Amino acid sequence: MITKIRQVKFSSWSVPIALLVLCIAAFGILITRLGFYWDDWAKILVNRIWGLSGYWAYYADDRPLSGWTHIILTPILGNTPLAWQAFALLARWLGAVGLWWSLRSLWPTARYQAVLVAFIYLVYPVFTQQPIAVTFHQQWLQFALYFISLGLMIQAFRQPRRYWLFTVLALIATGAQLTVTEYFVGLEMVRPLVVWFLINEDPESRKQSIWKRLLVAGKFLLPYLLLFLAFVLWRLFFIKLPGEDPYRAGMLYRLFSQPLSTLSELFKTVFVDSFYVLVTAWAPPLDIGLVKVIPSFNTFTWIIAALTILLSAMYLLRTKENQPEDSEERRRWLLQAVVIGLVALVMGCLPPWIADRRVIDDFHSNRYAQPAMFGAALLWVAVVEWISPRRLQKAILVSAMVGLAVIFHLRTADAYRQIWDNQLSFYWQLSWRAPFIKGQTAILSEEELFPNQGGFSISAALNLLYPKPQGVEYLKYWFYGLRPRFVESTSNPTHIPLNTKFRILKYQGSTPDSLLVYFDPQRINCLWVLSPSDQDDPDLSLLQKQFLPASNVDRIIGQSPVPGYPPADLFGIEPDHDS
Repeated sequence: MITKIRQVKFSSWSVPIALLVLCIAAFGILITRLGFYWDDWAKILVNRIWGLSGYWAYYADDRPLSGWTHIILTPILGNTPLAWQAFALLARWLGAVGLWWSLRSLWPTARYQAVLVAFIYLVYPVFTQQPIAVTFHQQWLQFALYFISLGLMIQAFRQPRRYWLFTVLALIATGAQLTVTEYFVGLEMVRPLVVWFLINEDPESRKQSIWKRLLVAGKFLLPYLLLFLAFVLWRLFFIKLPGEDPYRAGMLYRLFSQPLSTLSELFKTVFVDSFYVLVTAWAPPLDIGLVKVIPSFNTFTWIIAALTILLSAMYLLRTKENQPEDSEERRRWLLQAVVIGLVALVMGCLPPWIADRRVIDDFHSNRYAQPAMFGAALLWVAVVEWISPRRLQKAILVSAMVGLAVIFHLRTADAYRQIWDNQLSFYWQLSWRAPFIKGQTAILSEEELFPNQGGFSISAALNLLYPKPQGVEYLKYWFYGLRPRFVESTSNPTHIPLNTKFRILKYQGSTPDSLLVYFDPQRINCLWVLSPSDQDDPDLSLLQKQFLPASNVDRIIGQSPVPGYPPADLFGIEPDHDS
């Protein structure tokens, strides 16, 4: 049996399958228990109110061309969480396959290293928002398009007879991904390096003067350079936005007015964020629960991780993909990998830096590190290659990193699962206690109901929970957390004007056309709709008691005027009435 296993060899076609299995292990096991989060609710609401054309207006404030992904995918995927979760997973997998294909095309003698990079990239632990699928399907689609474009460019170089075919397809893929967000524009700086390494691959080419090689590279890169310049000029100077650009290149403009202080600030940001992406992001995966009591740790994640490590190591040991055969080829690959990795790491984070954003600013900011995952994965494989040239050691090290990342992603998904369960519990209980709520009613709560989701997210979900006419200007409901917006010194909680706008979602109302609710699943899984009669409840805080006069239960209507709410496609099957 062991002899037969040792004789097994995996061909190149098995790499996408192996990546898919790894993707499912890290992100697919809890996929049926995940739902909608953060911006997801708002984007679904846009289609419900304005239809597909509403996405153009929704993104008009910052990325006016970005809506096409929703317009294409929404009719296909619908409004069920599972469909969007599955697409986000597949888009992430497609990007990993595109990366593997690009690198194996760039380095034909180091295809094994390309597999290692794809494995680490697929589960790189810097990005923690995979379950926010409706929102981040765009970035994973961009990554896939970028690697497809890079691979097509390499094929255009290697197959001169099909240069124009591959070049046109590569430009289309690049243009498509640039219309979504500006996150990945910095990775265009990798292209000159790739072309330069391709040109210098041939010993005869290396004998030519550097100027001649630069001229060849320039001619080959000209179409990509023109597209890049067109995008940058449009994004910086010619884009037409209805208001102030939320992603204005503030740091870039300050370089002209305050060069020294801006450069100092930029260097500090580059170091801190790059170190975080490359090193600090691996600290949470290293916390695998050994310091905790074993029964309190999710043993299931250990089992999945152990299987992942074992199967990954076996696969990486038995794949037929080749690696450099002599020390000179290995040194050349190491040098090129480090150069591309460093450029991709830094340039991947450059667009948010220019817009005065940081990878470590807040919970959602690690999305700015997505483009840098490519460079970070490549650098880590270079480190592994530097440690040992032997396949066994490399397979063990990479498999261990992959296993740690899988534990981390499973724990992250489980946290999102809990948030989704709490969301469903809140929305269903609210629908039971308030089958319908009069329009222009604000829902108030002392604290944010769900961690890191935002009031606009809850507000969009509330407007999906109840029937709403299409095409209206103002939403019927909006959620407000009393802290920190309102403090205990508020003199009269019954005369507070409420006006809020998030992109094209607008609300206008006032208290006491409002309801005060209490929901804290950490303490009790029951939703309370409070009223002035609860003034003597000892469990309520001073701020809650102060706002009790603003809770007008007459806003509640005992029966929904439209059947089919809450919509089952969004909120699932109605649970038992045990809360």
